[in-house]
Amino acid sequence: MNPMKIHWYRTLTHTLVLSCLAPGLQAANEAQPVKLRLICEHDGIVPGQPFNLGLNIRHDKGWHTYWKNPGDVGMAPSIQWKLPKGFSAKPFQWASPELLKMGIVDVQAFHGEVTHILPMLAPDNLKPGKKITLGGKAAWLMCSKTCIPGYADLEITLPVLRKAKVDRKWEKGFATTRAGFPQVVKGWQVSAKTIGDHVEIEIQPEPAQPQVPLDTYFFCDANHMTTQEKPERVPKGRGLVLRIRKTEWAPPKISRLTGHLHSKKGWNPKGTILNLKVDIPLDK
Repeated sequence: MNPMKIHWYRTLTHTLVLSCLAPGLQAANEAQPVKLRLICEHDGIVPGQPFNLGLNIRHDKGWHTYWKNPGDVGMAPSIQWKLPKGFSAKPFQWASPELLKMGIVDVQAFHGEVTHILPMLAPDNLKPGKKITLGGKAAWLMCSKTCIPGYADLEITLPVLRKAKVDRKWEKGFATTRAGFPQVVKGWQVSAKTIGDHVEIEIQPEPAQPQVPLDTYFFCDANHMTTQEKPERVPKGRGLVLRIRKTEWAPPKISRLTGHLHSKKGWNPKGTILNLKVDIPLDK
């Protein structure tokens, strides 16, 4: 392992050990440079119906938190749920990440304000008029020039209603997150192959599509591609080949490559779909 990796792993490990052994050293959620809270897309819960909570995160200037795959450094936020009987939580629906810096290392992360969508399912035996409190213990890593582990007991209390309506206060945040979800867009051919310790992703446009944007970046769902090195971009006709080194902890064979290709120019004619969904075979 190279010295830079060792440095980052030691720093991260030391930070996480402190969070476990000395929680009293950490400030309350309200005093931290990154603030988390649970919100709800609607004004209440309808018995037997799915609904969406949101993990709303506000970062002070210069601070960031991490995506589900942070890259070579970092730790994604998590919630250990403590839910009333009959409620169930589904996996996070993550907002679209950015490529930010932690020191000299690229990380897949968020700044400003972001909302991750948390799908939930309510039991059908709830009685309208009652109030329900949902919550859990959140853990996250917030970084600027240094990193601080954070934790907080988050909760939200909602009424049980026969019919719920969208909460206008949070409508924009949920819509922004959904707009960034990776999508399948016709007119693009994406394939990949492993060559030694690198993965080569080839993107080719069909005749009706423009040339592949040179700013294209691949966000891998799993921690299989390094973020310590910039991907090599090699034009191929009107297409592009991204050559990315695998991480040392990636499996020898990756059966499917999943994630999304990001470009600020977009992948549809209007340029509104910035993230092209990727779910393709890799190693047979």
